[in-house]
Amino acid sequence: MTKLHRIANLILSILLIAGGIYMLMDPECALLIVAIIMSAALLLYGLGKLLYYIRMARHMVGGLTVLFIAIIALDVAVFAISAIDDPKFALALYLICYYAVTGVLSIARGIESRLFGSSWIPGIVQALICLSLASLCVTFINSNETIIWVFCISLFFSAGVRLISAFKPTEIIYIQ
Repeated sequence: MTKLHRIANLILSILLIAGGIYMLMDPECALLIVAIIMSAALLLYGLGKLLYYIRMARHMVGGLTVLFIAIIALDVAVFAISAIDDPKFALALYLICYYAVTGVLSIARGIESRLFGSSWIPGIVQALICLSLASLCVTFINSNETIIWVFCISLFFSAGVRLISAFKPTEIIYIQ
């Protein structure tokens, strides 16, 4: 990781922590802001994948997969834009889907790690945390505060991971 990447990770983690604190202080405005940011990010991601498909991926093996991912991302973005009237529902649905998929993938990674003989406990612990956050969102879907708390937990976790990666020394591999 270059010094510029380290500085960018440090700045982004500070912004994530500040955004999480602001969201905890003003949850009603935070729901709308998060719904707008989420829909804009999905729209830009889908457009980027679509442009990548048009420019390059259509000539590659597996390029059709890029087109399908772009179409799905644009479809979810349009849904998120239409759900801005009820941002609590859009954010809760996003969090439920995100944590459910992350939990299932973490279980798969843990099983794969166990098959290869390495430590599988961190993957299973992450899966349990993600699945418990998804069930918390499902249980308290009508509570603004719970949805905001769950989203802020994920913001603080992401900020912590970025801070750790910014200060972790880069390994240098020498090939003889």
